[in-house]
Amino acid sequence: MRFGIIGCGLVAQVMHIPYLAELPEAELHAFADPAEGRAETLADRYNVPHVYAGHEDLLAEVGDDLDAVVVLTPSHTHADVAVDALDAGVNTLVEKPIATSLEDADRMVEAAEASDATAMVAYMKRYDPSYERAQEVVDDLEEIDLVTAYDVDPDHFRIVKEVYDLVEGMPPEDLIEESVTKRRNDMEAAIGTDDELLLDAYDFQLEHVCHDVNALRGLFGAVESIDHVNIFAEGRYATAHLTYEDGVECILETGDSDRKWFEEFVRVDSPDGMVKVDFSNPFIKNTPTELQVKRGIEGLTDSVETPSYEEPFKRELSYFVDCVEGESDVRTTFAEAREDLQVIVDLFRTYRGENPRSAD
Repeated sequence: MRFGIIGCGLVAQVMHIPYLAELPEAELHAFADPAEGRAETLADRYNVPHVYAGHEDLLAEVGDDLDAVVVLTPSHTHADVAVDALDAGVNTLVEKPIATSLEDADRMVEAAEASDATAMVAYMKRYDPSYERAQEVVDDLEEIDLVTAYDVDPDHFRIVKEVYDLVEGMPPEDLIEESVTKRRNDMEAAIGTDDELLLDAYDFQLEHVCHDVNALRGLFGAVESIDHVNIFAEGRYATAHLTYEDGVECILETGDSDRKWFEEFVRVDSPDGMVKVDFSNPFIKNTPTELQVKRGIEGLTDSVETPSYEEPFKRELSYFVDCVEGESDVRTTFAEAREDLQVIVDLFRTYRGENPRSAD
């Protein structure tokens, strides 16, 4: 399968490009990036024959030769790129979050529904072997007392600078200005305020908590109500009480820090046991996510599993190939990702007193 990469920044260079290069069924055929020189340098590194400044030229020149594109541009630009690709009949994988505004997400869902091409959102945690095993264990629980989801980012760039040979690039100034303006307008429209602290918080949480929102969806279904949202520590942290299908109660804690360790987990407590998925730092490769299971009241069994050392990003790409070839059904759809964005928007609107999903 011939792939085009649209957007050659951090996640493209660290995850998608090298993992696609490792897949025997995938061929890197074209790169597009507005940063002068970045795409050319990467194309030389990976022996990619076609390079473009924008996705429009890529689709016009080699769209008919491509089997798929991976959209790795900033989230507020996803809609224009994905809609054009799907309209051209090109199978499309988009990084999360699906978009910055619900309006853009709706455009993407409509394009996906109208196209015969495969459309999928790249939620890599859903393809983590320990997460997949946790789904089986959680499904076997007769009753759930409480779910706790905790996710606080460290200073990822400390690791990135030490480990990866990144190709830097700077897009044209007018493009940067246009992009910043659109993102700001999209964020204000999404959460209904121009408050700087909340906009900064939404800017971070949009890219961060989407991981947790989707992982929880995969385990427990849709969010029925959102209560007791708090945003604090100068907007760096947020907590919320979520209620899922079948009355499952979840405490969500999410934040940003300068500390040096990564910590993200989902813990499920039942009357006689506990299941915990302890995610590994995605920027430290081949460190497996652990699954801990405890059971017992009179006696105790306590096990820690590492089902596989396979990288979730690579498994996600392989699964996308299977979907394109008709061997698997899309697990993380545009429509599902749009609902994840709605949850994030509702968290902020609940904090502001609008209560769009209040249990009351």
